[in-house]
Amino acid sequence: MRAPFPRFLGACLAPLPAACLLALLWFPAFAAAEEHAPLKVGLEDYYPPFALTDETGRHSGFDHEIGEALCNALNRPCDMVVLPFDDLLAAMRRGELDMLIDGLAPSADRLEYMDITDSYYRSRSIYIGRPGQTIDVEGLRGKKIGSQIDTLQGRFLQEHWGNVADVTLLSYEEVLGKLYSGELDVALVDGLPGYAFLKSEQGSEFVVLDDPLPPNTLLSEARIGVRKGDDKLREALNKAIVHIRLNGEYDRITRKYFAFSIY
Repeated sequence: MRAPFPRFLGACLAPLPAACLLALLWFPAFAAAEEHAPLKVGLEDYYPPFALTDETGRHSGFDHEIGEALCNALNRPCDMVVLPFDDLLAAMRRGELDMLIDGLAPSADRLEYMDITDSYYRSRSIYIGRPGQTIDVEGLRGKKIGSQIDTLQGRFLQEHWGNVADVTLLSYEEVLGKLYSGELDVALVDGLPGYAFLKSEQGSEFVVLDDPLPPNTLLSEARIGVRKGDDKLREALNKAIVHIRLNGEYDRITRKYFAFSIY
């Protein structure tokens, strides 16, 4: 069966901008897909605005829509598997997922059981707390600080403040809940969901403390995890990320959740 000609390429025929030439070169790799079993795509249950689950169990968010866009670009059916973050990592270790879309950092321990794609968004980590709290040895001495379990932010807290403060690692939802209740004094979180929390009613009494952590490849570039050894899927996803940026789908999704570029 002949693959349908994509509408967005029709506008590129005369003249051909460089971006459209790239799209023409890459698109056949996705459009000519054969019949395949659905890809199992891991998504976090609660990480707004990247992942949300409503009272009916319907899952949505930036990562969910990016996952759908990438599956469409690959011309592959996908089954979305929604779990807490640490359960997603465990599922990847057991080889139960084909890919994991959850803003992953390429830490050495994760690379032992998964491969990773190029980045699909960029962010910086921020400290959140009540006004007046300082991020220094004296300000954090004896305080309770927290971050999400199994993240590099959590590891950063343990390495930099573990001998000064009481470091607690929890689910993302629990971190925000304990910050709000006063059981935590400070939280270190990814900046994009962190700013979403600050804009919410629950986060209105909190502020960003100190400067964001400096950008670096580990903490700033969010990537997609891929089943270990599946180089074909990893390379196809890298091309698909470029593809949805060229055809405007990435920007369309981004504008629904953010007022600025995150790439």
